[in-house]
Order: sequence, then structure tokens, then C-alpha cells
Amino acid sequence: MDIVDAYACSHAGLIYTRTDEPPPTQRDAIHGAFARVKDAVGRQRPDAIVIVATDHQRAFPLTGVPMYAIGVGPEATGLGDAGIPPCMVPIHQDLAQAVLDGCVRREIDLVFCEEVKIDHSFVCPLTFITPEFDVPIVPIMQNCNVPPLPTFRRSHEVGRAVRESILEGPAGRAIVIGTGGLSHWVGSEERIEFMHRPAGTRLAEIDQHPVEIADTGAVNDVFDRKFLEALAQGDAASFIEEWTPVRVEEEAGNGAQEVRNWLLAAGMAADTPLDTLAYEPVQEWLTGTAVARFRLP
Repeated sequence: MDIVDAYACSHAGLIYTRTDEPPPTQRDAIHGAFARVKDAVGRQRPDAIVIVATDHQRAFPLTGVPMYAIGVGPEATGLGDAGIPPCMVPIHQDLAQAVLDGCVRREIDLVFCEEVKIDHSFVCPLTFITPEFDVPIVPIMQNCNVPPLPTFRRSHEVGRAVRESILEGPAGRAIVIGTGGLSHWVGSEERIEFMHRPAGTRLAEIDQHPVEIADTGAVNDVFDRKFLEALAQGDAASFIEEWTPVRVEEEAGNGAQEVRNWLLAAGMAADTPLDTLAYEPVQEWLTGTAVARFRLP
């Protein structure tokens, strides 16, 4: 399947639910950028959207957390979390199966799900881009919030494997999207510290450490702009060399670990330069919020 367009964007549910709280200029810039993507996708008339996002322990609680998973069933159930209405989204099974098989042949061992559940990290962007949910998707989950996490380099490698698998797949037109970030801090310091406890020591106490959503949140726009600039240069490799996950979390928050989804998207887009359609450090959305398009040939 040909890759005809490629995007990356933030996915905070607050983009959808908190429309009145941010300064109107910030809200309108982000919502306007999503509207431009919606129009572009409508013109492209894709057969499928391959969308890479996080799971916030909704589909994959601590009882079983894969590093990467792909939905291959006939449809995905939008779980209705983070204030986003529940929904059903069709899956392009032929392409999903081709991506799964192609990645396994490239020694990328994806978990596959025949019963597919997706949270707001998938559904919020789709609500803006394909609000009728009428374009079949291939949902790929990457673990960005339950340590240990995949390396940044691995995220980029998986993106390249997914790209090659898409191109080997069935005939048609595909759009790829990576969602998440940018800078934000999820939960209290106590919650963040708890989530960094070793694997196998959290399940029994997870309910004692809920995520609390504040009215405003810190954003590191300096980091966000550096990251966007690296991808604008088509140079994900330099970011991977310069920034460790520890440094990213120290400077841009635990939520910024979702840059992995942008790095994976960069791999799917063959590291073509990224054009930022809008970026706003929206404290009322607790997130450095961006919408961007890879400049495919």
C-alpha cells in the first residue's frame, strides 16, 4: 500500500473536552490545524490510516503490558475514557495482517489483538481528523508510560519496519499518524515515583495511586521546539543520540516519553522533514500541544 501522507500530533483528551479554558488564540491554532489535517485526509481519500498511539492502562492494564501491539480484529472499540465518547472504528484487516506479518519477518515481535480496544490516544485525534470514523485504521500501541519502556532507537527502528511492511501490503493508499506528547507531567510526584518502581511491584497498589487532573500544568516549550526542529531537519537520529529517556523526563515530564510515537512516525515517513502546522504550550491542556505533517515527496 502506498503511503500518501504522514502526520504527528498531540492526543490529550483535554483538547476535546476543555474548549473554553485555554486562551482562544491557542485553542483556535490547534483546532484549526486539526481542521486542515481533516481536509487534507478527505482530499486524499485513503483506504487506511495506520495510527500509532499510547495506551493509558485501559486496554493493557498492569496485568499484561506489551511494548508494541497491533489490532488485527474487524473493529476497534473506543473505550470512552478521558471524556471522549465511546465509538467503534473499523480496522483494515488486510493491511493490519500484512504489517503484523511483515514486522515479524523483520524480527519485530508485535503482540496482536483480535479483540481490539483503543483509548483516547487513538480516538481523540481521530475525532478531529475522521469524525465519522469512516476510514478503516490499523491501530498500533507503543508502551510510553509503564516503565521499562522501549528505547528511542527501537521506536525509530519499529517505524521503519512498519513502513516497509505497509509498502509490501495490499494495494491502496495509506496515511500514517503518530500521536502523543509533547512536554507534560502526568500525575503527582508520588504517582510518578510509584510508576518507576520495578516491574512486578505495582499491580497490588495501583488503585492507591490514581492520576489526578489539575486545572493547569507545566509545559517546557523550549524542549518542545528543539524536538520539533530536529524532526524538521529530518534528523531523528541526532535527537536519539543527544537525548536519553531520563533526560527527557527530567526536562519535559513523564508524558514527554510519548515522543516515541513521533519517532516511530518519523520512521514510517522515512525521516522526511516535518512541518509544524501549529504548536502551542497550552497549560490548560497540561501539554505542549502540536499538530505536524511530514513533507513526503
